[in-house]
Amino acid sequence: MFKRGVVLVLAVLLTGVFVASCAPAPGGGSGGEPLEGKYIIGDIHGDWGYPTPFAAYPRGPGYVRMSFVFDTLVWKDEDGFTGALAEEWSFEEEKMRYTFQLREGVKWHDGVPFSAADVVFTFRYLQEQPFHWADLSGIEEIEKQDENVVRITLKAPDACFENNVAGVVPILPRHIWEGVEEPEDFTGPEAVVGTGPFRLEEYRREQGLYRFSAFEDYYLGEPRVDHLLITKVSDPQQALLRGDVQYAQVQPEAVSSMEDEGFEVARGAHDWALKLMFNHREPPFDRAEFRQALALGLNLEVLVERALRGHGLPGSPGLVSPDSRWYCDDLPDYSHDPEKAAEILTELGYTLDEGGRLVDEEGKQVSIGLTALSDYAREAEIIGDQLRNLGLDVEVRSAERSLVDTQIRNWNFEMAVTGHGGMGGDPEILKRFMVGEVSPHLNARSENPALIEKLDAQRRELDTEKRAQMVCSIQRIYAEELPAFTLHYPSWYFVYTDDVEWFFTRDGIGSGTPLPLNKMALVD
Repeated sequence: MFKRGVVLVLAVLLTGVFVASCAPAPGGGSGGEPLEGKYIIGDIHGDWGYPTPFAAYPRGPGYVRMSFVFDTLVWKDEDGFTGALAEEWSFEEEKMRYTFQLREGVKWHDGVPFSAADVVFTFRYLQEQPFHWADLSGIEEIEKQDENVVRITLKAPDACFENNVAGVVPILPRHIWEGVEEPEDFTGPEAVVGTGPFRLEEYRREQGLYRFSAFEDYYLGEPRVDHLLITKVSDPQQALLRGDVQYAQVQPEAVSSMEDEGFEVARGAHDWALKLMFNHREPPFDRAEFRQALALGLNLEVLVERALRGHGLPGSPGLVSPDSRWYCDDLPDYSHDPEKAAEILTELGYTLDEGGRLVDEEGKQVSIGLTALSDYAREAEIIGDQLRNLGLDVEVRSAERSLVDTQIRNWNFEMAVTGHGGMGGDPEILKRFMVGEVSPHLNARSENPALIEKLDAQRRELDTEKRAQMVCSIQRIYAEELPAFTLHYPSWYFVYTDDVEWFFTRDGIGSGTPLPLNKMALVD
């Protein structure tokens, strides 16, 4: 039986000129009121890469920016799946085959008609190119039935195909991308020709500026705003109060006063996780017992109180947030217990010398480097202090995002503090953060065969109740092995004017990005 829906999205008018103007960027102190028909989003972090499927930075905000330009076959609103480039779709379980009925009359931003050939090309192209956002290895065949019908046959049942593939893969124009051999290096006006509600008009990496304009021929109608801008701001609260921006994330302490000023507030679920990553390929972190001892030496309640001022939840060792419908509470207990931690370390051959320092069997003090994203330097300092109470010598250092990501990706670290969203999405996303080499800068990269087997098996289970039991066992295995340790889930608050009714997407934008910036909010 077919599912029906309408995706309401944004469009952008591409000028074809990508130059930095002499005018000051909006936000960050420009002081000007937003122009009529313009909506400005403030972001304290700034740049998230060029918004193509390959050049966008491989974190949720990068995907969101790209989603304004490129559409998928299906999308999600507040309640669940709805149609995008496909207005109807069905699944034949016995044949493991999806059939997508594509919309007619859709145009690319350059005026070329969209067709089934573009969909077939996109999936085949992404199967050959490294693609961060979706795993297409489960597709057996993709074929064009006619100009508006595409069939995708799977190798095995896939419980998350709609959420993690059909609703994530950005469809590319074949007439532009078929000759591109190095997609990560393909930038410029042609690279951002999509079917989406916005077209990219200007991009300034240094200022974190994205200037979009509404695509007047968008297949679902023109967006509600003529111009959409995303720009870096140093003080989101003041930028909102000055009228420099109409949307920004603010500190929890500012929420009440912003509500008093008449702003709307979106309070997110705890779908973003901060983690302590271990280089478990090298001693002493190659022993699960050592990692478990460190976890027992950490007081996550204190961490949340001091680093987040109470605005968050302590981490679950199974990674999945307590907010998630897939959360399992039957897990190993790593509540703060320094005595138990000391017992484990003693069993591993470590002792405390007269100065209270933890030393190995050769009498050498255990020294560890702890690197953290600069945004989480406070958490790193608290963690360092708590581990020093176990006798470890901990050197804490912070660095900007790209450096920390690179160090983790290349195993050039001992311990690191980093984080990601997606914890409110389909549990298939756990594979991206637990095993394999997808998203290596965020992935614990466990090599546990039982964990790998369970992660693959749960995706093939179409019975939700049985799948939930499997996901619980995945969390249990992960918590016992502890290749990484979840520290906390922060409470996030997004403040905006009432021009647009932003909302949190069920299971997150795409495969699970926990931001309220769903493009559907910008189309009536």
